[in-house]
Amino acid sequence: MVSHATFSCATCKGNLLCGRQKCPLLQKFKFLKTIDLKPGEIEKPTPPSAFVGRIGYPAVFIGPLISTKQENPEYLDSPWLWQGSVEDIISLRMSLLRGMRRVKVETASNPDRFLLNVQEATASLKPIDLEAEVDRIIKKPTFGDTFQPIGISAEVSKVELSENPKIPLKVEKAYYDDLKSVEAVKSLFDSGFSTYYLQKIFSLGMLGMQRKRKLVPTRWSITAVHDILGEEIKKEIALLPEINEILLFSYEHFGNHFEVILSPGEYSFQLIEIWIKQSFWSPDSTWIGYDSEGILPKKDYSNLSGGYYAARLPVLEYMRSIGRKANVIVLREISPSYYAPLGVWVVEEGVRKAMAKKPLRYESLDDALKATRSKLKTDSALWMGKLKRSVQLTLASFLS
Repeated sequence: MVSHATFSCATCKGNLLCGRQKCPLLQKFKFLKTIDLKPGEIEKPTPPSAFVGRIGYPAVFIGPLISTKQENPEYLDSPWLWQGSVEDIISLRMSLLRGMRRVKVETASNPDRFLLNVQEATASLKPIDLEAEVDRIIKKPTFGDTFQPIGISAEVSKVELSENPKIPLKVEKAYYDDLKSVEAVKSLFDSGFSTYYLQKIFSLGMLGMQRKRKLVPTRWSITAVHDILGEEIKKEIALLPEINEILLFSYEHFGNHFEVILSPGEYSFQLIEIWIKQSFWSPDSTWIGYDSEGILPKKDYSNLSGGYYAARLPVLEYMRSIGRKANVIVLREISPSYYAPLGVWVVEEGVRKAMAKKPLRYESLDDALKATRSKLKTDSALWMGKLKRSVQLTLASFLS
């Protein structure tokens, strides 16, 4: 067993690298009030969405996410539209029922009726009504660093659709074509499908070579889609001309502050993640993490976990859209007001909305970093040392 002291909570982020059976920080949410539901048959709309667990892999719990409120179920699974506070998002998501039935991951290559119904409900562009037979209620909500919170969970023995789903023709084609998953994900993304939609159908084993398809736990599929798209877009920007100015983008929501600096040079990406003392994953002291890459494919999984890939993708999208490549520095500072994990959509949307705003322009990288320092609460002496040496050498006056 791994020593409890080996990893900080900000490094582990609920993945139990500490050796514990349950995350003590996430355990406090099991007492949240959720909806009142009894076993039996229910007929409710799905957002549309589904959840694939990881416990017991390669036999995992899967099932639809079912809205227990009739009004606007689609909004329950549309992170790009969410606003307000951390509490608002938790309250919103606590109305979702997570259906659970244990299925072998290999079932995706030859899906049974249960899996087919979940796949069709999830791939539908619009919410559809479904009938589910609830066998046992599990009160504990589901929280994690990567995925959005989910309310009550329940074991279900069957799921039947009450109406025909509206599945896009391009998605049907990708489902029936024998494409590699990377090709399918990239093609659908370039056709306008969001990462959130792709993560769901990827998780349910709807993409890839048909004989090799498997269910993918939701938390893994989220990062996998971000990583696939990031690496594919890196190939597109590799030969683009360099940006010829220094740009600074900023955005803040849900206690997460983002600063993104683009400067002339070959593509490189650096992310500094700062968890201020008393923020969720660092209750006892300020924690600062760092990871980086160049144009070659990233070999190892980031020590900053899924947030790294979620932050990288919107910047790559921006560079592709302007036809330029750049050196990239992203700073993410998380304050104590982020008192519960909401998922890496907070990072993806935070950086994407930063890139959509009009940037500030500077004469030097030094000036851009000075401007960044004035916007962050954390002493720059704590995070500046994390940057690559090539950047530090330009900053002789910065820390003087």
